[in-house]
Amino acid sequence: MNAELRPTPPEDPIVVVRKACCTLGGRRVLDEVDLDVERGEVVVLIGPSGAGKTTLLRSLNHLESLDSGEVLIGGVSIAHREAGSQRKVSTTELARRRREIGFVFQHFNLFPHMTALENVWNAPVRVLGRPKAEAKEDARALLQRVGLGDKGESRPSQLSGGQQQRVAIARALAMRPKVMLFDEPTSALDVEMVGEVLEVMRELAREQMTMVVVTHEMRFARDVADRIIVMDAGRIIEAAPPQELFSSPKNERTKSFLSTIH
Repeated sequence: MNAELRPTPPEDPIVVVRKACCTLGGRRVLDEVDLDVERGEVVVLIGPSGAGKTTLLRSLNHLESLDSGEVLIGGVSIAHREAGSQRKVSTTELARRRREIGFVFQHFNLFPHMTALENVWNAPVRVLGRPKAEAKEDARALLQRVGLGDKGESRPSQLSGGQQQRVAIARALAMRPKVMLFDEPTSALDVEMVGEVLEVMRELAREQMTMVVVTHEMRFARDVADRIIVMDAGRIIEAAPPQELFSSPKNERTKSFLSTIH
């Protein structure tokens, strides 16, 4: 076959989790979890409290250590443990690998003594060694992108919760990540501020940013997710596109969970 006519081989998933197990406080919170996330895919994790959603999300950038299993981001191991002995990764190397993973927390974790603009450009300069002028220019563009172009000189105490969370998203994007992780990013917000944060996330989805999101915002999950993962007792019990999952869930625990939130 002519080389020009050969089909392009599919890319490997950007996120690969294999046999992930994690115990916290004597309880198995992840139990043999397998998960693939394709490039440009939006995956939403749902399930009852204590199901393991946040632990799985945190394990993707090694904020939680595994008892066993492996996590790969872009083909590079973030965490690997077998038979009780962990493959050691130096703190410096782990920090380097985390650079390609953006993480947005429930609480914004902005530096209170820095302006919004400083919060966004600080890490690219300090961690990536980017020129300050270039990082500042990008930071201004990112604040504009999340609807805060006029808030660059404001400190976190001068911003609403929704505005602070949007600064946190801009800060994560400033590192130019391959994957964005969101841990219930609207749970600490007043109801009227939720929409402005979700709209930024919708825009990222439209731009085909790879995203893994833990949320209780079912309308967002229905509208934006390519695939919804349902967890219970540390396991993935069901995975399906949103229309299929919400209209005809297969697992009885999924049906029970969805009935409580509706």
